[in-house]
Amino acid sequence: MPPTTDTSTNATANADDDSKAKPDPGPNRDKIVLVTGINGYIASHIGLQLLEKGYRVRGTSRSASARDHLLTGAFKGHAAQYEHVVVPDITAKGAFDDAVRGVHAVIHTASPVDFTLQSVDAFFAPAIGGNLSILESARTAAGPQLTSLVATSSIAAIVDRWRLPPTHAYTEHDWNESGERVARAEFSAPVAYGASKSAAERALWEWRAANKPLAFAVAAINPAVVTGPPVSWPETPEGLNTTLLPIWRIWSGTCPNGQMPPPIGGAGYIDVRDVARMHVWCVEHPDRSDGQRYILSNGKAPPQAAADLLRERFPERDIIVGEPGKGYTGANYWFPGDEASTVATKAYEALGVTRFIPYDRSILDTVAAFEERWPGVAQNFKAKN
Repeated sequence: MPPTTDTSTNATANADDDSKAKPDPGPNRDKIVLVTGINGYIASHIGLQLLEKGYRVRGTSRSASARDHLLTGAFKGHAAQYEHVVVPDITAKGAFDDAVRGVHAVIHTASPVDFTLQSVDAFFAPAIGGNLSILESARTAAGPQLTSLVATSSIAAIVDRWRLPPTHAYTEHDWNESGERVARAEFSAPVAYGASKSAAERALWEWRAANKPLAFAVAAINPAVVTGPPVSWPETPEGLNTTLLPIWRIWSGTCPNGQMPPPIGGAGYIDVRDVARMHVWCVEHPDRSDGQRYILSNGKAPPQAAADLLRERFPERDIIVGEPGKGYTGANYWFPGDEASTVATKAYEALGVTRFIPYDRSILDTVAAFEERWPGVAQNFKAKN
């Protein structure tokens, strides 16, 4: 049975509202946290939560333009706490040496999700190389003040539908062992992506074992499909990331060929604000997070669930119908009893909650953010009689 109580109180503040009094940063004011790939969907949320807690944040991206984009958007009002480093190639030897110097913690998110790649190796190279590069820089260039390194992995590094039973309840003890073999036999971008996340996380843990004793903790976060409102925005809706673009298309009536977007992976979901909070918790609790993986999932909700919810809440809009109710359990959005599930007990316990931000709130917050960002762009209103 699913947990029934949402005790998560985290809600990301409006980054553009500089009129709000900012809290005293207290003991965090002299601590620097490096967030790689800072302009990404998850990373920008992590950066904002850290800034709002008084930390100094150092972000990396492949181009310098990300700095101004963040400081005029998601991180507006936090310029005094933020600095930016350009890392053009995350796999290059010493790529992060300058970025890690003097930091107290590292959160490594820089491994792009790009399903247009055409080979297994194209997925593997940046995923594995980026992990090893940041780990080596942390070990050799950061300094003795570094206490924690947290890597963003994926539920795709855990789920192995080829090897394990179709009703398996996945925990942090499980690994995707079959994905690479399957993807190399018959290439599929989603399968190759999952295999690359597994390979990259295995490389992280193998590196940790080979380099003990380390002066800093190492942890990995394994989120399901991430939903929820972004804080860093593309210029147009079509620039939204892989997990948000289907929600925009459902909301705006722009699904290609009028077809429901396909589920991503097993359609497990988690709100981006909870994913960010778990990363920050690991940074702040290195004694507890060291050597740990944390599944972040909150049930199952394919795109059909978003369509059904939005049709119900916004009857004036022409929302795609699809096959109502298919592929999920209804209003609680938990895992169907005859399907695989993912167990997030460790993360619940760490953050002191019994359930994370629920799917309906995540989706409704997302479309509210869409309308605030792009008012009137979605014009799929039903004709009035």
